[in-house]
Amino acid sequence: MPTPLITEIQRFCLQDGPGIRTTIFLKGCPLHCPWCHNPENISSKQEFYFYANKCTGCRQCQAACSSGTGNMDHDCMEKTSDRRLCTSCLQCVSACRFGARETVGKSIPMENILLEAGSDRIFYEVSGGGVTISGGEPLMFPEFTCDLARSLKVKENLHVAVETCLLAEWHNIAPLLEYVDLFIVDIKSLDPEKHQRVTGGSLQKILSNLERLLEAKAAVRIHLPIIPHFNDSSEDFETYAVYLGHFAGNLSGVDILPFHSYAAGKYIQLGRSYQYQKVPDLAVQQLAPLVQALEQQGIREITIGGMVGASAAAENGVANRALEARRGHLPPVHLPQKKGVVPTRH
Repeated sequence: MPTPLITEIQRFCLQDGPGIRTTIFLKGCPLHCPWCHNPENISSKQEFYFYANKCTGCRQCQAACSSGTGNMDHDCMEKTSDRRLCTSCLQCVSACRFGARETVGKSIPMENILLEAGSDRIFYEVSGGGVTISGGEPLMFPEFTCDLARSLKVKENLHVAVETCLLAEWHNIAPLLEYVDLFIVDIKSLDPEKHQRVTGGSLQKILSNLERLLEAKAAVRIHLPIIPHFNDSSEDFETYAVYLGHFAGNLSGVDILPFHSYAAGKYIQLGRSYQYQKVPDLAVQQLAPLVQALEQQGIREITIGGMVGASAAAENGVANRALEARRGHLPPVHLPQKKGVVPTRH
């Protein structure tokens, strides 16, 4: 079974599904969206972050490099790092004594993943949360993802969500239906030519899988990343609304994710260019027409920013209540159903 590298197991997440969650990020994605907010998860191979502010220019990384980049324009004194010949041997990471280089992506045994995922069970119980398998693209590793989802659901009895672009063969998706409580599906564009040209993936396959998921009565929530000059026109908004309106009664909700440039630093640390470097973030007001169009099509549970469950968690003081419950001072509490909160389905 191909085992993916894990870039992070992030606890206390409020944007990756209902309630308080732990999100497991798998490394590797079949798409190459140029605005990606998690660029460290595009390649399935190990990489390294370079933190220029920690570099002392000792050049030990150059001496350790086995791929010959030390003989090229690889000048630590200038705080640059040429990776054109990098073979990901990561000898430079081991050689750095000052933490200026950090490995991106590690192999973590399944039992350790489950132990980490289950450690916040009390927070899941009081908030209606659980564990989200994300990436990258979990369906690049269908056997591992299914095994992980099965263990989380059957062994740990946790709510399981999967964040996916659905660019996969259906036979790799179907086994997840038994173990996944919520599929969170990204739709980048509804223009087939533009989708293929910019992201590198087939829109037809994605939409076919989405419709099969809905036919199978799976719980599906849609993520719409809105990117300047890519899918932020009135025509794009109307196309989204009309298409999703066909499934208004079957969707758990739609989260509109406005573009932000928070990931710019990651591109620099990974030694990559970032074409959205100077593109301003989208303001919430710019998305009002999309919200209105979706509402007119009967879409329920619309959020901006993907804050699924966050507002309810804050209003109910979930963090403090969970800590008190863990200490035995309070019984478990249950959040009321509110806009933006998806019910837990077991």
